[in-house]
Amino acid sequence: MNESYILQRETLLMFENSTLFYPCSGNDLLTPIQLFSPFVTDFWFVDRGYFSPGHQDTKHDGLDAPADKQIPILTENKDYELIEITIVGPASWDRYKRDIEPCILTETYKHIPSKKQVKIHRRRGYGFSAFHKEIRSLGVFFYRGDSQGEGGSGNLWLASDHISEVCDKLVDGGLIVTDGSQLGRWGKSSKLNTYHKFAQYHGGTPKPKIPDEFVQSVKPFTDKEGRLFTCVGYAGQRYGPTLIWQMKKASQQNTSADTPQSALT
Repeated sequence: MNESYILQRETLLMFENSTLFYPCSGNDLLTPIQLFSPFVTDFWFVDRGYFSPGHQDTKHDGLDAPADKQIPILTENKDYELIEITIVGPASWDRYKRDIEPCILTETYKHIPSKKQVKIHRRRGYGFSAFHKEIRSLGVFFYRGDSQGEGGSGNLWLASDHISEVCDKLVDGGLIVTDGSQLGRWGKSSKLNTYHKFAQYHGGTPKPKIPDEFVQSVKPFTDKEGRLFTCVGYAGQRYGPTLIWQMKKASQQNTSADTPQSALT
């Protein structure tokens, strides 16, 4: 089924030539690229199951195969020309070993319409260690489809302390794109979590019927650091609607929260 996405071009221009980070990404690769390239030119997809033959999280999509056996992500997209592939670290790893040796598979493309160079990294390893080691500045934090159950990471990325870390690296006007994963049971009902609105429509919560209504129905909120979060778009469904939140720092806030008027489909 084709998804309808909502996102203003003016929003994308606020973090042009930036980085996107997506922990526990699994096979969810094309939507972030479709939405944000070539405004984002550096994509980091991180999953413990990459390049680990037979790993339960990735074996159904072939993403468990060794890094040197992977098919380039954008091989069928005529807007991209593959320039180079590099691999850093062991191309394959025993899925039963808890201490994962990272491997980074990087595909470098030329985006033909814009002539920009776009890099797509897939990193085998744990999300938090990758975030601390690889990421200095972010334009987009993307996180959805994760859980605490079997096959889920159990990492509470949307807990207050971790989101605060993400926001420290997020550029002013940058985005948090999420379906509220791991906030579903405890986070959306707990006022102790400043960011419970990220999970407003997670799981079984009654939902609007069209994407525009999702965006319009969610109210802006401010965290204890004075950062303003405004819902500015929609990126399809996962465990619930994936909403796009723009963060503005206290000194740069625009008091008006405009509703997106144009859509990318």
